[in-house]
Amino acid sequence: MNLEWNLRLKIRQYMVALSLASVLASAVYANESWGDDHCATAATDFSLEPTVTREESQLLNEAFTIAKTDSLLAIQMLQSIKHPERASAAVDFAIGNFCFQDNRLPQAQAAYEAALKKMPKFRSAIKNLGRIYLLQDQLDQSIELYQQLIADGQADADILLLTGHALLMQDYPVSAESAYRQSLLMRQKNHDAMLGLAKALMQQQRYPEGLALIGEILKEDPMNQELWELRANACLSTGDLESVIRSIETAERLGCSDPDLLATLGDLYLNQNQPADALRAYETCFAAGDVSVSRLLRAVEGFLMTDELENAKKIMARAEVLQAQFEREEQLKFLRLKGEMAMRNKQIPEAMKLYKAVLEIDPLSGQTLLLLAEIQQKEGSLEEAVIICERAARLSGFEVAALVLQAQIEVSRERYASVVTLLEAAQTFRDQPHVGRYLEQLRRMVD
Repeated sequence: MNLEWNLRLKIRQYMVALSLASVLASAVYANESWGDDHCATAATDFSLEPTVTREESQLLNEAFTIAKTDSLLAIQMLQSIKHPERASAAVDFAIGNFCFQDNRLPQAQAAYEAALKKMPKFRSAIKNLGRIYLLQDQLDQSIELYQQLIADGQADADILLLTGHALLMQDYPVSAESAYRQSLLMRQKNHDAMLGLAKALMQQQRYPEGLALIGEILKEDPMNQELWELRANACLSTGDLESVIRSIETAERLGCSDPDLLATLGDLYLNQNQPADALRAYETCFAAGDVSVSRLLRAVEGFLMTDELENAKKIMARAEVLQAQFEREEQLKFLRLKGEMAMRNKQIPEAMKLYKAVLEIDPLSGQTLLLLAEIQQKEGSLEEAVIICERAARLSGFEVAALVLQAQIEVSRERYASVVTLLEAAQTFRDQPHVGRYLEQLRRMVD
């Protein structure tokens, strides 16, 4: 029952915020520079930032004013410039910024690429194009761009941080670790870089170091839900279940736990054979917000595994309300679990009805076929049970269980020669010592 940790989603969320902030900063800087009465420059190093003519400066100032209320109109105005191929790279860069602000990522990408065709070392365009690539999961292109800046000695703390994110998303945790550490050298105690470094360490299974970093960040940011999730995930990976429980309980008390984290707490309590605490955690989880159907069914399954039928019924009642939203696999699991609950309540006809409903949807459900065969055996319908076992034995992964169950049925009918044949077939799929010993005894009996 691993705690889900979607690194890609977390990084994408952070990147959106960072990129928009960067665009706004670029716009202010450009407005100040291009508003000069003389031919303006964006930086003293003309190889890294473009220059603009007086006419372009006026046009860009107008565009930035218009963009405050209508960015699309500003984009159209800049795109209508005469001879765009001769215009400064700064014009393409501004179009890219406005498109980025409107979340028009493909158009922004095209604009930044156009700027770089005119000026290959345009640093601000490289930075923003790399962010666009990250947002569109074009990680190789982003890494290549940022490595170019690093090789030229033009990388700042942000570029190193973004490079670390891209490398981590590409499953290069060692390289990502190096990028994060370099970013921290340029901007000490930056939480984003420290968090990225902690994730890189955990991907390398260096959990004590990762936990130490998370603990350091938590001292200054104890309300950060992601940190508590990471801490719980790391402790779970090391098998320290007590620490996982303490972490989630602390997050719950601080009010920074989400439904999924609380559901994980319920799972852990079940593993610890604490059904009352598990139920409390699940109920708190359901009250905290929307919970997935799969999570509800997992809780039901957990309670059934620990023979907590009443608690399973309480959770199942919640799942039943959402039945109209079920996906196919959720519907199948729901019916199977209801069938198991009916069996435990000795409602045999109801259980058979539910298992047959599963098989109508999925005729190749080996697990359900075996459950139905066991019911038929207990009910004395041995021929029907044998037919079902034969169906299950033709399904990959269920051969052994089906053959052994069929052998048990034949034992009850005292057909020992058939039992020997069935168990010999089962042993060819997986050798089981206890089955082998029983088989030897049967052979002597038959002989």
